[in-house]
Amino acid sequence: MSDSEAKISAVAQASVAELRHDMRTPVHLIVGYCEMLLEDATGPVHADRRQVLEGALEAVHDALQLIDSSLPSTRDSITHPEMTRLHESLLEPRGRILQAVTTLIGAGGSSSDEAFTEDLLKVRSAAERLADVRRAAADKRGTSNTADYEAHDGDLQADRNQGRPARILVVDDVEDNRDILERRLKKQGHEVECAGDGREAIEMISVRQYDLVLLDVMMPEVDGYEVLERLKGSRGTRDIPVIMISALDDMSSIVRCIERGAEDYLPKPFDPVLLRARINASLEKKRLRDAEIEYLGQVSKVIEAAAAVEKGHYEHGGLSDVALRSDQLGKLARVFDSMVAEVESREDRLREQIDDLKADVERTRSTPRQEDSAPVGPSLPIGEVFAGRYNVTEVLGRGGMGAVYRAHDQDLGEDIAIKVLRPDLVYNPALIDRFKTELKLTRRLSHHNVVRTYDLGECDGNYYITMECVEGVTARELIDTRGRLGVPSTLALATQLAEALSVAHKHNVIHRDIKPQNLLLDGEGVLKVMDFGIARLAERTDAVTEAGLVVGTPAYMAPEQLLDEDVDARSDLYAVGVVMYECLTGRLPFEAKSTISLIAKLLREDPSPPTTLNREVPQQISSLIMRLLAKEPAKRIGSALELRNLLDTVE
Repeated sequence: MSDSEAKISAVAQASVAELRHDMRTPVHLIVGYCEMLLEDATGPVHADRRQVLEGALEAVHDALQLIDSSLPSTRDSITHPEMTRLHESLLEPRGRILQAVTTLIGAGGSSSDEAFTEDLLKVRSAAERLADVRRAAADKRGTSNTADYEAHDGDLQADRNQGRPARILVVDDVEDNRDILERRLKKQGHEVECAGDGREAIEMISVRQYDLVLLDVMMPEVDGYEVLERLKGSRGTRDIPVIMISALDDMSSIVRCIERGAEDYLPKPFDPVLLRARINASLEKKRLRDAEIEYLGQVSKVIEAAAAVEKGHYEHGGLSDVALRSDQLGKLARVFDSMVAEVESREDRLREQIDDLKADVERTRSTPRQEDSAPVGPSLPIGEVFAGRYNVTEVLGRGGMGAVYRAHDQDLGEDIAIKVLRPDLVYNPALIDRFKTELKLTRRLSHHNVVRTYDLGECDGNYYITMECVEGVTARELIDTRGRLGVPSTLALATQLAEALSVAHKHNVIHRDIKPQNLLLDGEGVLKVMDFGIARLAERTDAVTEAGLVVGTPAYMAPEQLLDEDVDARSDLYAVGVVMYECLTGRLPFEAKSTISLIAKLLREDPSPPTTLNREVPQQISSLIMRLLAKEPAKRIGSALELRNLLDTVE
């Protein structure tokens, strides 16, 4: 053999050896991580995990046998067809490894399994480098020898770094060392910059971003230890992977660097194949960390968008960049944006409806009010202090439960409402105790459509309730003045009533006495539901007669309530149906000359649909009201929230 032939043979043999190392590198990574994971998978709880990991190890050993048989250390060349067959034969074991990783990740786990998942991702990354499809494609483009194959390796490295070469900073005070590393890294397709000392390196890192730093230890002035500490101590640079390269090979130096955050340590002289493998591993770790940071940043955008919605500042399309993602976060952003757009549309429609209701309220307030009915129960003297604290200023209204007054709370310095209860409703200590229990529940209701109840008190034998004071008119006054309401006004009232009941029912509070008299509308058309819990005092007991029952307003009571059966949220919804019916038609579903006749109709007859009394009522609304008025609770709309959503769909 001539000298030139010997040189060609040596180069070819070296190329095959490097290729062998390159293909064995991911195999060794998979074996190493799987064996470590197996060591941690102790006890019967991890039996399934061990079985899957053992299967992955079997697959990687099969892959290693294929590589060793195709690329023995004695071989000095390989043809394109042979490389193609090797890649194709590796697809099967690689698929088994990837399936094992997918199975283990899909099994989930607690937050304590983060390290386990991170190792699995490393196994998957290494497995993907087996029988790399892109590398096989490079072979098919005409690679017929190892020299061509090696020439394509730089392009493949660029592909692995998200479509661009990695930007690497080499820091070494010896020019020849920098030159060797720079030439080798550029050959692999990376962008390389060099710094001759630690101070220069710190300055370069402060103004430019790098994907990896190869850092010498022994340098004058600012050595590698100090550079490493400053990089890892800064929030802006701590995620840049650092590989220490030094002639120092003592264990103390290695440990010192690793403890300070270095990803790896290579003693000089280093194996080029090992260097390339460790660079690739560090860059993969950096890529995953960058992806994680980007992901978390976009998660923060979704959280900020949710906060903006709550404050009313969110603009439709604010998550458009996140919505471009193809993963679950992108799906969440798309769904979120769609939901916000739908909510905004609903709110716009509700505002229009409330504007109509507001106009009805203004016309009602401008109409002279009828004189209040005769006092029910004890009366409070206007202009005097009641219970040593409340300066009574005027009568706000009277009803079956008692009279309501405006008063100035001298302790708090604000106006409140006082409802003085009829004596026959609170004569029994057992009833008082039951009402106190109910009051504790109602005080938990905090919603803009609910009149807040403050406290229950007693003065000179008179029981009274203090509550939020709201300026406005009742739905009773509205209907009596207007005759009947338009569809938008009715929907505005019913929607707000459904929201209030949804909150109450969520806290297991049933109103039991929903009727126009208990629905207060302020000057902006905002509904306030009054008297939560008070109807409990009027429920039948051994001492409450039919007169007491009448207090509950039978026309608005569900059949099960009239029959003294168990009531639930659907009983309140029946009353909502009656209120809506009356708003749209100007009359009740059932009318009679006596309470007994009225109750008989309520229990036995079906009402006429609202559309038969008012042709302006859409069929969709009429059908909804008839569902609410079903005599059997199971046939009614199931919840106030469901009713709220149905009202949103009304065109």
